[in-house]
Amino acid sequence: MQSLFPLFPYIKTLRINDCYTYQGFTIDTGVDNDSFKHIIITGKNGSGKTTILNRIALVLNGIRAGNLPNQTIRSEKNSIKPSSSSNKQNSPKKQLNDVELIFNSDYYQRLATIRTEFVFSFFDVNRSAQFNDVKTVTTRTNLKLSLGNSDSASFIKKFKQYLVNKKVYEAFDMIELQTERVNENKRFFDDFTQILRRIFHDEKLELEFKKETFEFFLKQGDGRKITFNQLSDGFSAFLSILIDLLMRTDLIRQQKHDFSYNPNGFVLIDEPETHCHLAMQYEILPFIASLFPNIQLIIATHSPAVISSLGNSVVYDLSNQQLITDEQRLGSSYSELMIQHFGLENEFSPIADKIINEVQDAVLENNIEKLKQIIIENDKYLTPSLRLEIESRIIEIQSKKS
Repeated sequence: MQSLFPLFPYIKTLRINDCYTYQGFTIDTGVDNDSFKHIIITGKNGSGKTTILNRIALVLNGIRAGNLPNQTIRSEKNSIKPSSSSNKQNSPKKQLNDVELIFNSDYYQRLATIRTEFVFSFFDVNRSAQFNDVKTVTTRTNLKLSLGNSDSASFIKKFKQYLVNKKVYEAFDMIELQTERVNENKRFFDDFTQILRRIFHDEKLELEFKKETFEFFLKQGDGRKITFNQLSDGFSAFLSILIDLLMRTDLIRQQKHDFSYNPNGFVLIDEPETHCHLAMQYEILPFIASLFPNIQLIIATHSPAVISSLGNSVVYDLSNQQLITDEQRLGSSYSELMIQHFGLENEFSPIADKIINEVQDAVLENNIEKLKQIIIENDKYLTPSLRLEIESRIIEIQSKKS
């Protein structure tokens, strides 16, 4: 698919001068000028992940608003935004270039003039998908004006209104024999239904519209019906991201009159694993990347499932200020990642640790009775492998004594 820009200015390097915990390091994606990699930042609590993400968002917002035209792109203390014509009177007293963005193209200087032609969204850790009730139909252009102006939380609330508008105008287009518009709407709803089926792992799920109440229902294969506002926290957190991006990309496609077009852009997500069970944590980033292949993801996460899920990415551990290589994250078990990059001493639970220590002491003492007692006292906690290990030790000690 042809790119929107001659060369879209993806972020190539982050120079972290001060994230209030660690200073003076660089996260380099190592890309050529015609490509990009996603950026995943991990580390212990307090290491600065959210701080860095917030500052990146501030810089990108500034560029898009035309307030940061300088060659050195930086964020400012107190969000002071100089213009290219700033003089000493209106210049900021102090700039804090805590996070600098280095792009793979100087084209970022024109982003402010095409702000509605690329995607930019920032999803904080407290996101959820809550939608305003719909009372009536609005004009076709009403929501288009929101693109590039609304924060993600405000934008998502308009989703039901967006869907209702599409349904109602689809009916008008059918009456007026506007076949192309009807097909565009059908493609949108077909694609959205397929996305919902993948998320819910339900090939029979259908999106049902009740025109009397302007309400949409998710009709599942087992017959249950729920509204978008009745979703669990996990599905709500996941859908809040997808819905925002679906609306923004759909609006851009309408502008370009090309509904196969994949827009460029940036999406920042703080802790995509929020409220998600482990399987969903592993699915969320590859799912987003497959739906929006020209969007660069910049992620802050605590989850080994998240950092091991996404190809075409660099992962940086703030705690030790090192890149986690593909071999380390894609070829490692979750337990190895938890030990090496998430601060755990070993892969076992505290109860398992206690049992293992008691077994080791009993083996050193060649104490068969103690080993048998460990099995009795911890029967409900023993996995088959751990039970087999203890029984093997008992047999080994017995053979030595005989």
